[in-house]
Amino acid sequence: MQKWTLFWTIILINVIGIDLLDDILVDEYETSTFPKTNAMNPKMKTSRKKKPKKTTTDSSDDYEPLIPLKSRDKVVKGIRQISCVDFTQYAANCTSGAAMIYNAARVTPPLPYKIQEWCKSIRFLTNCAIEWNTDCSEITDNFFNEDSIKGHMHVLDYICDDEWFLNRYRDMSICIEEASEQWEECYSTFKVIVEEQKNITREWTHFETHFYLCCAQAHFRRCTLDFIFNMPKKCPYEQAITLQKFSVIISEGDVFQECDGTIPYGNCPNGDPTPSQNQLRLLMEGDAVQHKKAKKAAVTHLGTMLYLVTAYVLVIFYAFVLLNLYI
Repeated sequence: MQKWTLFWTIILINVIGIDLLDDILVDEYETSTFPKTNAMNPKMKTSRKKKPKKTTTDSSDDYEPLIPLKSRDKVVKGIRQISCVDFTQYAANCTSGAAMIYNAARVTPPLPYKIQEWCKSIRFLTNCAIEWNTDCSEITDNFFNEDSIKGHMHVLDYICDDEWFLNRYRDMSICIEEASEQWEECYSTFKVIVEEQKNITREWTHFETHFYLCCAQAHFRRCTLDFIFNMPKKCPYEQAITLQKFSVIISEGDVFQECDGTIPYGNCPNGDPTPSQNQLRLLMEGDAVQHKKAKKAAVTHLGTMLYLVTAYVLVIFYAFVLLNLYI
């Protein structure tokens, strides 16, 4: 009787141990991969690939989740038949459809509880543009600029589909509310300049247009940088880093061009937007803190896993020793 009791005890320990190790390994896989982030230029720092994630379970959606394309030239094929007659009306319908999903009176970072709606509206608008370009390319000369589409994809990839970023964003309600007014002023100025330049020509990479767009992008980043870190009671340091990263990603979405290293920022209108040495130090320290915490968490988790594996092996070993003694 005792022999069989020990036998089933060993079996139970094996089952529990295997299940525990499986959970640990899965958790280790999900939590040990920390994206490289940079509050000044995350686009240049991140190279991960991931599967697209559906951000809503609403079965009534007409649009499928967008696959982030990053630097690829092709876009996904349209998924339903559309009328390619009136581009202006189609574009207006896309805009109104996105506004019905997320409609805010002010152009500010969305509050955490609204970010999924904000993301869904961007996804809707982007897919709307993709469908026209793919289904109507042989019928009309009117089209949505592909750099603009890729810019929207960039925002979806680095904000909406980035669980690590969204986890940090969830606790930022107070910070966002406090920063919204100044952030909106910075963005409104940036957006006016960008739209003026984009309306001059469709060739947004033309040297002169490229120069002014990149200057506007850098001025917007400097504008947000000048106030975000000056509200420590409302925006603690790590939240300020996250909000600045949000600002950078948004600016890259609106000006989806390679700017850093190619632009003589000293010649920009309204002065040189390059961050001060003190601001650069704050941003670099932010990156260092994030990576230090990520590394510490990974090492701690690995140590816990090794401890549990060792304990599991010892338990099995002693169980077999006891079983042999009774036999």
